[in-house]
Amino acid sequence: MGYNKYMKNMQPPRRTQAERTRASREKIIRSATETFAQKGFRGAKMADIAKAADLTEPGLLHHFPSKTRLLMEVLKERDRVDSERMQVTLQKNGYRFLDAQVELVEHNQTVPGLVQLFNLLVAESISPDHPAHEFFIERYQRERGQCVQAIVLAQQNGEVRSDLSAETLAVLLFAMMDGLQVQWLMEPDKIDMAGLFRVMTNLLKEGMGR
Repeated sequence: MGYNKYMKNMQPPRRTQAERTRASREKIIRSATETFAQKGFRGAKMADIAKAADLTEPGLLHHFPSKTRLLMEVLKERDRVDSERMQVTLQKNGYRFLDAQVELVEHNQTVPGLVQLFNLLVAESISPDHPAHEFFIERYQRERGQCVQAIVLAQQNGEVRSDLSAETLAVLLFAMMDGLQVQWLMEPDKIDMAGLFRVMTNLLKEGMGR
């Protein structure tokens, strides 16, 4: 075998156009996530995101023609990753709902940038003209619905107290999680987000609070 042919065989196969496109989109979404977390949606500029992704702004716009479209993809990707993590956590905890929720909060303490992004965008999207306004309304409705179903099962299994409705407990869980996130972001050295959340979830266990 000649040297040139040997070197050619040693080179990794060239990626297809679809693979290059997917890699570029993933890098853009990572860069956008970081930029939105730092500056919020309104403060983030497409030029900054393009620079962080090692692209020109026209190159970025080729993949995502608007900042709103890019924001939606960032939010969808975060939800997809969180959903997969929750399924793994539930399986690991023997489908014990409250323990899985605590582990989710523990994980969130390791990704303060994403937690900040979520809270910034939720606050911004309260305004009806924000591009993520409907997204977050639908997201809370969907997440609460899934949470209610999980709580009903946990109540039937004797894990969660049954003197309060699953609907009430779902709203309280989201209120605890979101409220602790804000206080933790403000004073991370003083607020033990996961520890305090565990205290609150203990109050929701069967046999407590009666």
